[in-house]
Amino acid sequence: MALYLYLHFPALQCDSLTDSGQQSLPVAVVDAQHSIVQLNAQAAAQGVQLQMSLATAAALCHNLQLIPYQREQQQAVLLSVAQQLYQVSGEIAPDPPAGLYLRVCNMLQLYHGLDGYRNALMAELKRLPYRYAYATAATPFAAKCLARQQFNQLTADHSLTDAALKRSPLSFTELEADLQQQLQRLGIDTLGRLLALSAAELARRFDNRLVSYLGRLRGEFFHALNYIRPEPGFSRYLELLYDIHDMAVLSAPLSKLLQQLQQQLERNNALCHQLTLRLYCRDSDTQCISIGSAQGEYRAANWLKLCQLQLETNRLQAPVYGLQLEVTQFAPQQAQSEDLFQPQQGNVSALQLVSLLQARLGREAVSGLSLQNRHLPEQASGRPLPLLQSQPGAAALLQRPAFLLPQPVALRETIEISRGPERLCPDGWQLAAQRDYFIGRNKQGQWLWLYRTAQQQWFVHGLFS
Repeated sequence: MALYLYLHFPALQCDSLTDSGQQSLPVAVVDAQHSIVQLNAQAAAQGVQLQMSLATAAALCHNLQLIPYQREQQQAVLLSVAQQLYQVSGEIAPDPPAGLYLRVCNMLQLYHGLDGYRNALMAELKRLPYRYAYATAATPFAAKCLARQQFNQLTADHSLTDAALKRSPLSFTELEADLQQQLQRLGIDTLGRLLALSAAELARRFDNRLVSYLGRLRGEFFHALNYIRPEPGFSRYLELLYDIHDMAVLSAPLSKLLQQLQQQLERNNALCHQLTLRLYCRDSDTQCISIGSAQGEYRAANWLKLCQLQLETNRLQAPVYGLQLEVTQFAPQQAQSEDLFQPQQGNVSALQLVSLLQARLGREAVSGLSLQNRHLPEQASGRPLPLLQSQPGAAALLQRPAFLLPQPVALRETIEISRGPERLCPDGWQLAAQRDYFIGRNKQGQWLWLYRTAQQQWFVHGLFS
């Protein structure tokens, strides 16, 4: 038998705002008609109510923070909630701007009954900062009607839900306001009285909107739902209650986004190597900051350290009013095997240390060193990525100085030649650019590495230790 669950989030945008770390401020969301449509617990404790005028709300709460209602932002938060619940329930359909349909009947075998599904779903919802109401019923519209009344029961007993549905006022249904007024003029103010009328009588006196709604409410008509698919990466946006002028203050709201990232990575048994942080600035261009981890991380605490080091090296162009954290690709976690008898040198691995240095100094300042198969000394070494296993090349030649000069210096003193020559040429054996290298000692006793060009010019290229 079909069973649907509806999750109703009455204050989704408001709850996402208070998730930025400022829980003590009273907040209200105002629509275009200057009416309060959402508020938090701090505002409600001071007497502010839904649909209250702004003048009355300001008189009751002098420090009330007013936020304009943004449907697109709330819908983005709703989709992020659906993505987080996807690991628990496989069929989720968004119902913008504040609801989710979940098809439960196909998940009961996986969780060995309704109790197991309830425990898994409620555990996941507790990790989210959003208030919600819920209800189950045999059809999607029936579950939505009960959830909007805060029925808050997850049950497969349809007799219980049918009885509650018959007591439901018409204001909690999907009927338009003009249809509700027509029905109320006839003395029909609950779904029970409406469902008691025959379909033929309703079709004769009302238009198809009422017949279509009742058919889907009873389950007589097919109700198509647009189920989501899991996203390959991670993307979350967080609106701030007030503009932030200091990079250091961004750590508090950023940690909330990183916690959500950690939850998704843990569910997928994955990690990521690259984060993209977008700072939405007031009256200025968006700042985009990339943070990388050579080893790959999933823990929010480790990512926060890297982000803080990276933020210290940047300056805000303008006050920040929003953050967005994006990860385009996940990588599977691999078990780290360590020698039981090898002494532990520290709590930070080599790759983690590289990531910290790159975040502090910049990616260009941290590199490895490798031997290149080139003849000229200034081309014989390269700077690959740190700790990169290079391909085995030719063995290093003997009699090479410990110190190479940044640029060869013309020889201006008398030298006693001890060994040489050793002819080296660039790639392609360009004879005009050939060099004959010698080892010599000057009057001060320094051992020099010098060469003679084809034009019989002498240069000092290095010093022996």
